[in-house]
Amino acid sequence: MHKLSRWNFIKTGLLIAILAISFLIDRTYFFYPPNLAPAWNNMWVDTIGLLAGVDLILCGVLDIHVDLLVKLGLGVSVAFLTVLLVAESFHVFGIDYFRLYTAIIFEIYAIVNLMQIAYEYQPHKNG
Repeated sequence: MHKLSRWNFIKTGLLIAILAISFLIDRTYFFYPPNLAPAWNNMWVDTIGLLAGVDLILCGVLDIHVDLLVKLGLGVSVAFLTVLLVAESFHVFGIDYFRLYTAIIFEIYAIVNLMQIAYEYQPHKNG
């Protein structure tokens, strides 16, 4: 089996961090349904996504093999993308807001990429 590339961590971490930064900048990105808009646009959710992206970037750049950091970064990133996917699905299927189709496809690709990284990741064996 081939060794997992550090580049996979870096590119996926950059993707997550850039998404989180864009949502931190645009506080009104999600607007449907109106009663959930404050929850979808919550700054803390975006901050958690940013931290997960930075975690993956650091794991790739510094070649960190601390299992807790790698697994935490992967798990939180998938959760962050899944929340975005659900929020964007409300817009697409609820009000036919077609502008978000490309973002949904992009996020599905990122989730598949994260699952591939998690599958190929070899935890360190102590002993």
